[in-house]
Amino acid sequence: MIINFKIKNYRSIKDETLFSLEASGAKGKSDNVAEITVKNGKKFRLLKTAVIYGANASGKSNVIRAFWAFRQLIDRSFRYDVNDNIELAEPFELDVETADQPTEFTLNFIGWDKVQYIYFMAISKRDGIIEETLKYYPEKSQKIIYKRTGRKITSINRDFFKNKNSFDKINPKRLFLSELGNSGEEYWENMRNYFIHGNMVLNAAANGMLIGLAENAKSLFESDIEGMEDIKNKVVKLVQLSDLGIKGLELVEEEEFFKPGVNKESYSGSRINKRFKTTHNVYKDHKIFKQHQFDLLNQASTGTIALVGLCTEIMLSLNFTGGRPIWIDEVDNSMHPYLCRFLISLFHHPRSNPYNSQLIFATHETTLLDKNNFRKDQIWITSKDKYGCTKLYSVYDLDIEGLRDDIPFDKWYMSGKFGGLPNIKTMDFIFDRDNKLEYEKEK
Repeated sequence: MIINFKIKNYRSIKDETLFSLEASGAKGKSDNVAEITVKNGKKFRLLKTAVIYGANASGKSNVIRAFWAFRQLIDRSFRYDVNDNIELAEPFELDVETADQPTEFTLNFIGWDKVQYIYFMAISKRDGIIEETLKYYPEKSQKIIYKRTGRKITSINRDFFKNKNSFDKINPKRLFLSELGNSGEEYWENMRNYFIHGNMVLNAAANGMLIGLAENAKSLFESDIEGMEDIKNKVVKLVQLSDLGIKGLELVEEEEFFKPGVNKESYSGSRINKRFKTTHNVYKDHKIFKQHQFDLLNQASTGTIALVGLCTEIMLSLNFTGGRPIWIDEVDNSMHPYLCRFLISLFHHPRSNPYNSQLIFATHETTLLDKNNFRKDQIWITSKDKYGCTKLYSVYDLDIEGLRDDIPFDKWYMSGKFGGLPNIKTMDFIFDRDNKLEYEKEK
């Protein structure tokens, strides 16, 4: 599970910014909090969900994108050539002092082995990895597993590197963790896979994302891995319960022809492909007469495709042993708020979320901001100052009289009490004297 995530000098996030999933001491909505004890005996109270609100271009998407970039670097950097630029490092460019400084990410998390870790990276687009450290808490105090500066490993814990004789210099464009994760050693494979398979980042509004989600769902429905059948059945049930009129969802084999023509004989070849089909009732005299199938990608609405894709990813997270945090930008895209609310509630209920997976999402949909859904510490706001810097803060930290967990969060937010609303100035057309004269001449 994620304890907190720090971001510095990334896109609109200039100063070090902490996004924390540690719960406050408030007792309300206990199902929204997971109580975790790590191997050294330390106890954490971690939030199962968190929502980020803010005006357009205030930086809420950049918070989620930051985690995406962090994860992508771990996933891909072992492939980087020494001459490559690291395009995922995107510093704040509206200040001359930060434009050439490294981007920094720090994740404080509980791994699959129930150990608390802190992983830090500072990366430059041109110069590569400036610094990288991995620490852990075997007891109450933290210890270094390794630290690298530039090309050189400067500190190393031999307990984690028994099969390695020496470390000199490494590719400055590659994360050491990314390299280790592909070294064949099980411990490091599991550590890297915690970030790659044990976390997911989605932008429901991104170009091509819905098709990608549908393809991921297709892979799940085709999989014969143990446990996948149960997840598939849960996805189908969730789609059936969503009040879209869908009675079934399945992959159907179809013959696809390569080259169009007047008839089948004029095609150059064909292949068998599997396509998602939704099943609907056909009525006659107000009674079910038969059933009909529609092609999901070609005939279903955008919302239906989004629902199938997101339901699949959410069910994978909820059923992932050890938990799988999922970050979603614009979770409400093409979906009714009631459906979004239901999907969020799945993370709060201990029966539907037995492994304490976490959901972090950004949205504009204020109807989700219900006192029955969230606590104060689950609600985060982004705003921009006059210098273009994103400020991220929790509603829990605001010093507002009467701020409690039972207030109408949506009304307080829309009234501007929490900040994070667009500052739109409206006015009538105003002409100065010269413009008025020009206007009269043109008439």
